[in-house]
Amino acid sequence: MARIRLLDERTANQIAAGEVVERPASVVKELVENALDAQAKRIVVEVSGGGRELVRVTDDGIGMVPEDARLALQRHATSKIRTAEDLNAITTLGFRGEALPSIAAVSQFELITRPHDQLAGYRILAEGGQIVAEGEHGCPAGTRVTVRDLFFNVPARLKYLKTNATELAQIGDILTRLALANPEVAFRFQSGQAQVFATPGTGDLTAAVAALLGREMAKELLPVDYRNDAARVHGFVGRPTIARAGRSHQYFFVNRRAVRTIAARYALEEAYAHLLPNGRYPVCILFIEVEPHEVDVNVHPTKAEVRFQRDREVRAAVYQAARHALGAALLIPGTEVTADGEVRVPDRAEEKAALQRGWVPPGAGRPGEGGGRAAPPPWRVSAGGPGGQTTAREPVQAYLPAGGLQAALAQRAAEEAAAAVPAVDLAEATLVPRSAEPGELIRALRPLGQVHRSYIACDGPEGLYLIDQHAAHERIFFERLYAAAQEQATAVQRLLFPLTLDLTPAQMAIWQENAAIFAESGFEAQPFGGNTLLIHGVPAGLGTDHVARLVCDFLDRLQEDQVAPGTPVTDRRRRVLAAMAACKAAIKARDPLQPEDIAALLSDLAACASPETCPHGRPTVICVSISELEKRFKR
Repeated sequence: MARIRLLDERTANQIAAGEVVERPASVVKELVENALDAQAKRIVVEVSGGGRELVRVTDDGIGMVPEDARLALQRHATSKIRTAEDLNAITTLGFRGEALPSIAAVSQFELITRPHDQLAGYRILAEGGQIVAEGEHGCPAGTRVTVRDLFFNVPARLKYLKTNATELAQIGDILTRLALANPEVAFRFQSGQAQVFATPGTGDLTAAVAALLGREMAKELLPVDYRNDAARVHGFVGRPTIARAGRSHQYFFVNRRAVRTIAARYALEEAYAHLLPNGRYPVCILFIEVEPHEVDVNVHPTKAEVRFQRDREVRAAVYQAARHALGAALLIPGTEVTADGEVRVPDRAEEKAALQRGWVPPGAGRPGEGGGRAAPPPWRVSAGGPGGQTTAREPVQAYLPAGGLQAALAQRAAEEAAAAVPAVDLAEATLVPRSAEPGELIRALRPLGQVHRSYIACDGPEGLYLIDQHAAHERIFFERLYAAAQEQATAVQRLLFPLTLDLTPAQMAIWQENAAIFAESGFEAQPFGGNTLLIHGVPAGLGTDHVARLVCDFLDRLQEDQVAPGTPVTDRRRRVLAAMAACKAAIKARDPLQPEDIAALLSDLAACASPETCPHGRPTVICVSISELEKRFKR
């Protein structure tokens, strides 16, 4: 008996639909791309139920005659290409010829269309891929596609959709990218009765950014325009001050197509390597223009990824574009970018002038402080191109207070008295064995002072202990916030003047889904029209300076946190929010501490359940053993 057989048309169509239609956002993407290819200047997207109940896309494009409308619902029918050779130089967004039939195969589908030179339009109704009615219909010029009850006939696919808020966030992200790529098109996005966003469609990219990402972000963008033999790169890169905790605000467009391109992403982040700490990612809206035959857009089922023929040259263009923009903005004191993309740094005279203005580079003491010759600032390095390395030597330096050694000894005695921690004789180190609990060990430390205003030096049972003051305070603040959130007893600091925060549509949808986590963590906030959030209260001790970045960073993390329905994520997200809030609220490196501050910090750290690491897993305490010290001093 034969084992191989042809599938029936219905099953084949559902398999094809599974390759094109993953979720409601896929439907929106395909329909909007078709509208853009139809030369639309105004596109309205309406959804309800996160897109599973309704997706409607209306455009004022060229429309279709009845014959074309019927063919558009047939597989492998397209107006975008004629022969296989056309695949090597694609300039349109959609071309597979499977989008409409695939969508119609898994929904209740309606297509209404009319060319501008026709008096009457045409309407087609389909159910599960089968046309059930068609005929002339009165309508405006353009096309309107309505998709209802998505996956009504594929319950297995419907079961794996996420919450309405998550699906809405995905739709918002797709539309944001399409609207940024086409600032000359007026987009309006509506969810239920609420308008999520609207762009002016004037062709001004800055205006589109302000409408989609917020005016505050638009103010912090730097213009980019760079060209080499392989590509032109233009658009915007963000100042380091608006760097995010994830890559959700990196928008790359290749020949106006929104794509994920690892090559361009790495080149961009290399340009920021000397400006951002680990875990922070630059913001960008970059358009990469290459010859159509030098980019392959068909390497991914949804065309979300591309492959460049001259990959190295494209990466170099992205890198140099960002470097020139950042250098021109003088983000590093006294730096400039030369014509060949190299960074020039200030000389000693400029550094001295900066010191007189009160700016102190890391490693340098303020006037009147002892401790030896100041180390060169770590940014005094030459900058290479992509793949290059930069190095900086920065010696660890302890500071003595004004007055020299006698004053230092007096300060140490005052610290010991304030700390009220019994001194540990190194000859009797066995009194506190290695197996002691971390809290017990920390209580046995005798603070000596700060090193580089970042680390607390302590005399302890095994040798010299160094405590990272930021990591230690992070741990303390995290455990307090997390415990209070679990008990829903977080102390709230009410703000005299509420803060307004502009979010993206995706961020607003994610906030609405996780509003309870914010509330139990001490945030009092509510929507304030559109994508604006009004914040009335914050966790006590956080301070208003960090609220905007904290909320946006947490929403960025959630946007990248893909979790299947039913997965218990509340506690994990509660921990993430507490950790991020602790990082913002904790004392920072280079913050001076008084003896009583150091004593209180050590006491609070010793009381923590896990004092040995910060909430991100970095160590809070390290030890340089007696044997290591003796070896270093060749004893």
